[in-house]
Amino acid sequence: SPLGAPAPPQPGRATSWRRGGRDWLVLVTGVGPVAAAMAVGRAIGETRGELAGVVNRGICGSFDLAAAPLGAVAATTAALFPEYGLRGDNGVDARGIAFPQAVIDGCDVYDRLDLDPAGAAAAMGLALPAQAVAGAGLTVAGVTASPAREAALRAAYAPLSEAMEGFGAALAAACAGL
Repeated sequence: SPLGAPAPPQPGRATSWRRGGRDWLVLVTGVGPVAAAMAVGRAIGETRGELAGVVNRGICGSFDLAAAPLGAVAATTAALFPEYGLRGDNGVDARGIAFPQAVIDGCDVYDRLDLDPAGAAAAMGLALPAQAVAGAGLTVAGVTASPAREAALRAAYAPLSEAMEGFGAALAAACAGL
């Protein structure tokens, strides 16, 4: 690679990389929220507390092409997971089964995890790109491919973007205190 990056590891595995005077752990999570949560959790566990944080990079779709056109950098301010909970005729009720996915800092986490991307970057000695667009990121297990589903998700969650790994990666990191 022109950046001197190592060859990508197999999905679910990580490899070390020294760049810009820093040590990085490059992880390919695999596709989907379950694969992301498992891979990030494994990487955090294997480093035994040596990580300063997690930077999740990947591709996503945009719910607002004016604000976040193709190629934009999205800085996720809330990881949303619309598929967790009790599914009925009127959608999914995240609290309908009464079991949170996690409890972090005394707060139940159902289908939303608030994030501070600028603060997290600063805590790692990094900065977000000036052109980054902040907004909520929706995580789905299957890519939205119909106008009706897009309209329902937009109405219920007001997301900026949609991807398949964000909530899983964020929840694993938050559960580890990162």
